[in-house]
Amino acid sequence: MKYEDLLSFLQHVGTDPSRLIFEDELTGIHNRRFLKSYLQHKVPWDSLESRPVSLLMMDLDYFKKINDTHGHDAGDEALIWMAKLFKEASGDQGMPIRYAGDEFMILIMGADKKAALQVGEQLIQRTHEESLHLEEKDIDLNITLSIGVASAPDDAKGPKDLIKKADIALYSAKKSGRDQVADAGQIAPQQVIPKEAAQKLDKVTLAGRKALFAEVVKALKKFSKRQSQFLIIEGADGMGKSEFLRGIRQNLAKSKIWKIGLDGAPQEVFRPYYMTTNILIEILNQLPDKGKGIIEDLTPREDNYLSYILPQLGEPEDLSHQDEETLREQIFTTLIHFILKLIDSQPLILLIDDLHYSDDATLLLLRRLMLRRDITLFICGTAANIHPDKVEGRKTPLEQFISTYQKELNINRLKLSPLTTVDITHHFQRIFPKISLPENFEKDLMQITQGNPLFISEIQRKLVQDEKVTLAGQQWVIKPLEEGYLPKSLEEIVSQKITSLDEESRQLLEHASAFGEKVSLSMLTGSSEGKEIQVQEFIDYAVSEGLISSDFQMNDDTIRFLSNRVLDITYGAIEDDRKKELHEQIGTYHETLHEQRLLPSAAALAYHFQLSANQEKARLYQESLQTHSNKIFNTEEAISYTGEKLPDDVSEDIPLDPAGLAHIPVVIRTLLTTVRNIKLYPPGSKATVKATQQLKETIDKVLADNERFNIMIVENAIVANGEQLDITKFKSVGDAFMKFLGRLELSGIAFSRGIGENELMVMLESLSMV
Repeated sequence: MKYEDLLSFLQHVGTDPSRLIFEDELTGIHNRRFLKSYLQHKVPWDSLESRPVSLLMMDLDYFKKINDTHGHDAGDEALIWMAKLFKEASGDQGMPIRYAGDEFMILIMGADKKAALQVGEQLIQRTHEESLHLEEKDIDLNITLSIGVASAPDDAKGPKDLIKKADIALYSAKKSGRDQVADAGQIAPQQVIPKEAAQKLDKVTLAGRKALFAEVVKALKKFSKRQSQFLIIEGADGMGKSEFLRGIRQNLAKSKIWKIGLDGAPQEVFRPYYMTTNILIEILNQLPDKGKGIIEDLTPREDNYLSYILPQLGEPEDLSHQDEETLREQIFTTLIHFILKLIDSQPLILLIDDLHYSDDATLLLLRRLMLRRDITLFICGTAANIHPDKVEGRKTPLEQFISTYQKELNINRLKLSPLTTVDITHHFQRIFPKISLPENFEKDLMQITQGNPLFISEIQRKLVQDEKVTLAGQQWVIKPLEEGYLPKSLEEIVSQKITSLDEESRQLLEHASAFGEKVSLSMLTGSSEGKEIQVQEFIDYAVSEGLISSDFQMNDDTIRFLSNRVLDITYGAIEDDRKKELHEQIGTYHETLHEQRLLPSAAALAYHFQLSANQEKARLYQESLQTHSNKIFNTEEAISYTGEKLPDDVSEDIPLDPAGLAHIPVVIRTLLTTVRNIKLYPPGSKATVKATQQLKETIDKVLADNERFNIMIVENAIVANGEQLDITKFKSVGDAFMKFLGRLELSGIAFSRGIGENELMVMLESLSMV
């Protein structure tokens, strides 16, 4: 069945399904992916009062010493032995998890703090009573544990907070001498200052952006009044564009309006419709049935046109009898109507990071959607500083689009400017409330960083890691800094972090940078051929160092560099031969995913082989992509597309079956009644809602055995799918309908199977305005 390939693609796009396992390779117990997925999908966070959940976080004391003294095989034996102990201690309700190298957890559903602490104490006792015997060395190892315990709802209200609280408790147990259990609710603040300070760096801050947020709010108010909006957030690298977009998304989190978040991808090199494909993927993944019902209702010709953009639907049929210009227009039109069907013509919010990598085809398609009356669109994208009027060099699609359509679409460009000294103070105070800063600290920081938020955040992280940020009583303070302590450039501070990595971690960082700004944990693991636990340890360290961020979604972690500038510095430090080697390795790896139809296109392969030594493969993939791109899109033609005419797979003149034809007078009568009610009563009133529902029910009866139907006025007669109606039995209604269409200057109205109630309401509201 065609849908199965697409479903597999939707479930695994951007991931490596062969690596999406929930079991630790070494110990056989659950892994971190299982824990995060379970916390996200299985724990009822809104109803924990009657059924609490507890988390024990622990690591082996002095584990490095075991590896250094007895070798890594002995270390592995110790981990396997401990995992067995955790299984036994977990009981029926507990779930043992290997979280990182020697770091384990036990998640216990239905256990309060007291019960969880008892489990922790029992584990401590067992390690005192039992030892690990190493057969090869014929020695016994006495292993002890440090354990931190946190419970929800007592200590935390959500999954991330629960892990953080257990982590702080573990830190306290280790600082207090190891071989003990610490309760997250009983920790003295002074014990865990460095850990708390480090965790506070995860807090999103948007100091100095109040005025810009006000502009976004203003645009959202217009959007709520059915006015489409297009905002572009511009700024140099490190100015916080992505962070600003995340702030908008967080503020919209509780809204029930369709929200789609996506990223521009330089690897796609402006391939036509690649961003449209990503929009479709996000929408389909948000639908309860992944769009199965709508896809199965597509006409064969619509299905065929979509397969040029979503090849998982199957190979496109040979349409050699159709000229290529018509083919390109029908693909464009089909995409517009497919999107409208998927969202049922409801308002749509698109939040697009790195919009400057958008493609011509998607931008022109979004323009057409914005100009329609049956959908309201809010587009907010981030972009590097744009110069639409530049003369030298080729304009990017976004630059050309702004030059041409800024006035028509009322595109609002918002500039992210450098932070001021006052903003810098607020930036610190949002993370560390009421922090006391050294004299002239803000001015010194301003002079060094030139107000670049990323550079400021990196210095902030350095202060925390060097324990320069501490608590004096109840107040956060920054200790006096030695002269020359602050780095002079962002390059300096990032390069120092890269240098501090061990060889294995540096290679993984280089591998991630060759992928680009964003890559999943499973794909980084698969392409580097490493063990996931080792890759995860690298990620943890790189996150703590402020090189990358990690976010868990869809059973996999998404890893991305903190900014394009950090990516550029990291990638720029790699030797040329090493770069070619990495790109060929990634390109070859991508080929295996492409063969399984798990990539949107071969664009990533062409990109990576182009940067490798394998120019023959680069040429083959580039030629294939160019041929396909030319077949599906032409910019000069697309400028004139309206997107209004649906593909004509089913002729409008196919006669209706007798049962459908008998319902046409009822459709006309109900349509006129509904439009009248919309004019008379306020939106959402019982009269308008009921009338719309009745009209849809009547339309659905006609469409039950007919793909679509139209009601036309031809030479003062009413015609349904080419067949003239006898209106003698409903003459007054028929005359009213002809006058109604005459006032609207319409020759007819058409309905297709699958029309949604919201889509119908939008159409009726438009008809009622005349």
